[in-house]
Amino acid sequence: MSANTLMSLGSRAMGAAQVQLQTTGHNITNASVDGYSRQKVSLTTASGQYTGAGFIGRGVDVSTVSRAVNRFLTSEVSATGSTAAADRMRADMLAQMQDAFGTGTAGLGYATTQLFAAWSDLASHPDDMSARQVVLARADDLASATRSTSDQLEELQTSVREEVQTSVAHVNDLANQVARLNQQIAATQGANQSPNDLLDQRDRVIDEISQYVQVTRVEQRVSDETVGTGSSSSAQRDGAINLFIGSGQSLVVGSSAYKLEATPDEFEPAKVSLSINVAGARRPLTDTSLGGGSLAGLMAFQNQDLTDARNQLGRLAASLATEVNNQQKLGQDLSGQPGSALFSVGAPNVIASGKNSVSALPSLAITDPRALQASDYLLSADASAGSYTLTRLSDGAKTLGVTSGQTVDGFRITIGTPAPAAGDRFLLQPSTNAAQGLSLALDSPKGLAAANPFVATAGAANTGTATVASLAMTGSPGASYQSMQLDFTDSTGGYTLSTLGGGTLVSGTWSPGSPISYNGVELTLSGVPKAGDKFGIALTSNSASSNGNALAMVALGNRGVVDGANLADAYSHILSDVGVRVQSANSAVDVSSAVAARAKEALASETGVNLDEEAAKLIQYQQSYQAAAKILQVAQKIFDTVLGMAN
Repeated sequence: MSANTLMSLGSRAMGAAQVQLQTTGHNITNASVDGYSRQKVSLTTASGQYTGAGFIGRGVDVSTVSRAVNRFLTSEVSATGSTAAADRMRADMLAQMQDAFGTGTAGLGYATTQLFAAWSDLASHPDDMSARQVVLARADDLASATRSTSDQLEELQTSVREEVQTSVAHVNDLANQVARLNQQIAATQGANQSPNDLLDQRDRVIDEISQYVQVTRVEQRVSDETVGTGSSSSAQRDGAINLFIGSGQSLVVGSSAYKLEATPDEFEPAKVSLSINVAGARRPLTDTSLGGGSLAGLMAFQNQDLTDARNQLGRLAASLATEVNNQQKLGQDLSGQPGSALFSVGAPNVIASGKNSVSALPSLAITDPRALQASDYLLSADASAGSYTLTRLSDGAKTLGVTSGQTVDGFRITIGTPAPAAGDRFLLQPSTNAAQGLSLALDSPKGLAAANPFVATAGAANTGTATVASLAMTGSPGASYQSMQLDFTDSTGGYTLSTLGGGTLVSGTWSPGSPISYNGVELTLSGVPKAGDKFGIALTSNSASSNGNALAMVALGNRGVVDGANLADAYSHILSDVGVRVQSANSAVDVSSAVAARAKEALASETGVNLDEEAAKLIQYQQSYQAAAKILQVAQKIFDTVLGMAN
């Protein structure tokens, strides 16, 4: 073997060892870099040189420097990370929403209880102006607390919109980075070597995108026609990665990136909608179509949790205001007039789709607050004239063939003129804005209707045991109030209710426990009347001495008005619902975060850097380098000896 051949062997060996040392050092210095994949030098034996004595080895060649990669685990890390990010974001927003609903003395339940306690005090002293002033103060406290809670929910909506807009801008920037990296990586494929650090950089960017939206990776293939054969093209990898958002919408294709867009909602500008712009065509994205990521968590919170909370609070405010105002109207204030509204409340709202033709907005009116549902509704004009489909958005329940004037779920729908065209859509919000507009409408304590319009008395000559148990107003009168007289005509309980002039208003047969009703007045007796007994029902002449309507207002506080619960308990149910959502979200975070952590650990165990292992390799490659240097040293001595012999 010549000195040149030996020197060539040593040079090859030293070069290979140097590359191994450099790669190992690169691994060690990047061990703490998140997303770095361990690199490895692949060596191949150089083809032997043929001689008469056979093939003589020519040393070693560096084949390539590859990185450790596991495509399945890489995709798993992105997918599980997206799910965990969505759960974390929703849990964080729910925790903020829970803070908006006060508890204890800061809660609406306490404020509601205080209001009806003030009515109870007024019932004990209907002529006390200070007791009346306290009722107004407690009513104002309740309205203020309700508006404050509503305002905090609206602030959360603003935060969601701003966070979505910021996140969308960041995703678009990251998508452009992936497209540029795709271009750089594809440009290196002609060298048949992988740009490992660029590939790691791209994986890190994709992982960051996955924190916002769930993406699926598909390796791009290009058609490469076989020259001169006329054969069909075969697919070849060019190193680029295409990214598709959860539902399959393109985000990055080769060196092209498409833009996510955050736009105002079709019906509510305060809300935000997501879409992706692909070649000028906007394709909507929902929280479910996003699959995962913080954007999915934000959209789920906005479209489900926050909307439900607003509707529940609005229904509570609408029920409170309507029930109290109705009871006020049945009573009599200190001036002897029917009571006026104690609360004003946000009116039902109707929003037309921006895609509608020109038409009048439908109008809504609450007819039965106890039938209200905590939901928005979508009203769609059918192809047949004058017919509409109403969809309750909380559960998707549909009411077909709705017509103008029809009442559904406690509110009446009136179609305007000109009527909507087929396909027009409207968002109906019977109670969503009620809490935001709840305020005290009465400013004078004299206006509190604590008195009943009537006073009932038993005749002095009565021989039966019947006495007045209660006299209540059950509804607005169909005719003007007037004094009346109740006469029992026979031993079976037959009675006649007549005017003082003798005109019969109503007659019937009394039975124990059953009230006698007429024109919104309901008289209940205890004991047993006898024939000839009389009872007078006279108009109240001194409102300051009557507490009948104040007692009815106290009873209202304990009456089931919202899904069978009283007003204070209804607020507790809202708190419970929010609390359950928070607990469920936190549990989901614990599970998804643990799964994501395990996936990341599994990937790191295969592709990460083990410093102990790299340190051992460093010593091994150092020895290889020293051995290669020894070969060169021997070759040098042989070369020197040969030169000496020549002299």
